[in-house]
Amino acid sequence: MRKNYLWYNFWRLAITKLGLFFFYTKIEIIGKENIPKNKPVIILPNHQNSFMDALLITTNTPGFMFFLTRARAFSSPFMNWYLRSLNMLPVYRVRDGLSSVTKNNEIFKLCREYLKKNYPILVFPEANHDLKRRIRPLSKGFTRIAFETEVENNWEMDLQLLPIGLNYSDHRRSRNSVRIVFGKPISMKDYKQKYELNERNAANELKNAVSEEMKKLVMHVPNLDHYPAMQVLLTELEHDVHQYIDPDKVNFKVKKISDLLTPELIQTGKEIVDISNTYDISIKTIHGRNKPWLLWMLLFPIYVFSWLNNILPYQPARRIIQNKIKDHAFDAAIKFLLGLSLFPVFWFFVSLLLYLIGLPVTYIFGYLILSVVSCVNFKNANLIFREASTKKRLKILKRDHPEIYTTFVNGIKRLNEFRTNVLSSVNSK
Repeated sequence: MRKNYLWYNFWRLAITKLGLFFFYTKIEIIGKENIPKNKPVIILPNHQNSFMDALLITTNTPGFMFFLTRARAFSSPFMNWYLRSLNMLPVYRVRDGLSSVTKNNEIFKLCREYLKKNYPILVFPEANHDLKRRIRPLSKGFTRIAFETEVENNWEMDLQLLPIGLNYSDHRRSRNSVRIVFGKPISMKDYKQKYELNERNAANELKNAVSEEMKKLVMHVPNLDHYPAMQVLLTELEHDVHQYIDPDKVNFKVKKISDLLTPELIQTGKEIVDISNTYDISIKTIHGRNKPWLLWMLLFPIYVFSWLNNILPYQPARRIIQNKIKDHAFDAAIKFLLGLSLFPVFWFFVSLLLYLIGLPVTYIFGYLILSVVSCVNFKNANLIFREASTKKRLKILKRDHPEIYTTFVNGIKRLNEFRTNVLSSVNSK
């Protein structure tokens, strides 16, 4: 047993897994039988949602895992100690300086040693994150680790590469669904002869094979020019989120729509997304979200309690996201980390205050239980206020910029009509 085994699993299971249980409505695992048993594995997931991706992988994949993490996260002595204690290893990129890149030699050596001991290594082959639902070009780092490991061990490792697709119903917000899809493992044995013939060609072929497998595990929009229209058509206007976190279903629709998109519709998609981002008006609020009014009415007292009980500890996360963070891929991570700490601390201090003013312990205990149970309703409670705010901004847009408002509303209507005509026969499949 490694000396940090208990520490690692305390954070992995007792803290992170429990926190993810409250943060997400549903975490669905598909293809877990594809995880190789008793073989060294390099885990290769897509990377859209900052370090939420790594948290979801490690808590839903067995094994004492190591992670390659961007070196800038290790900037302070404390973070260097803390991240390494959780099995994270710094990986350096060209932007960190050419002298820093040479430090990867030692890190890759550690990876080879861990793989030899059958410890899984997690590598994000895209090398950066992006909220777009597509697989970006892969870097060559994982191919170097894979080939060097096999060569060092005379091709007797039977090293496996395991592609994984992470599919979020909403990257930036809590209480949404995630589907984790484990793909078919790729055996390095299949690349032995190719590597011995030409190392570079073998690395490129392996990289392409992993990329093609990953594209089957997530929604993948090949043409970036089509992406805004696809975003509106397949996610913003979709009432059933499970339609676009199911790779098989959504990629069939991507292909069908790609064949029929016109330059006018592509331009309309770009205009709608640009207006939505500029004026902070959610397309899904206007068209694309079922509103469970009856449920909201029945749970209204719980929603009110949850909103009043959690709105104060939620403010630091909201302000940081609005004022400090430019990369929205970190939104969910900030909400998760601060929610994991600030909400329980706030409940504790409220309980302490209730105790000091003389409230019976049974009532205080009841408050704590209700706080934990009802915290999952905070998102829906806050959603009611957020949607009211969105509608207010839409009215202001209509009043102050009528031409932009008309472009926005008519564009959504036009794309929705196209979507209905094209996909009416697809959703039934």
